[in-house]
Amino acid sequence: NNNNIENNSSKDNEKMLAPDFELESMDGTKLKLSDLKDKNVIINFWATWCGYCVLEMPDLQKLNDKYKDEDLIVLAVNVGETKETVQEFIEENELNLIVLLDEDSAVANNYGLRSFPSTWAVNKKGEIVTGYVGMMTYDLMEKLYEYFNQEWNLM
Repeated sequence: NNNNIENNSSKDNEKMLAPDFELESMDGTKLKLSDLKDKNVIINFWATWCGYCVLEMPDLQKLNDKYKDEDLIVLAVNVGETKETVQEFIEENELNLIVLLDEDSAVANNYGLRSFPSTWAVNKKGEIVTGYVGMMTYDLMEKLYEYFNQEWNLM
């Protein structure tokens, strides 16, 4: 068993720090990733025109609601759209996730976004622990969340 922990800790050293960013949320306040250090963060890059993004939103909402009082924050980062477009979508779909606006796609580019939706899991140390490209089922989202806990147990 010791070997496993050693292997994991050597992998830990290679973990990539999540590129920091500061984006505006729907209510106009700015949110900075590095200010969320005491939380596990799931960053979901999406757009209203992306059918798969729209389909997975209710599940992201469900995950957020289930764990938000523990240690999780879900950030839904809208890429390249106007605040008005996004606001309309949020109201139509009755979402209350934290939605951030990456209107010039700068943050998406920093994360190497190639297709929508793309999701990254960032731990309390600001490291990317895992990611997923494409639409996630709710079960997959739960697995993503479990990554945080597995890692926490090693510390």
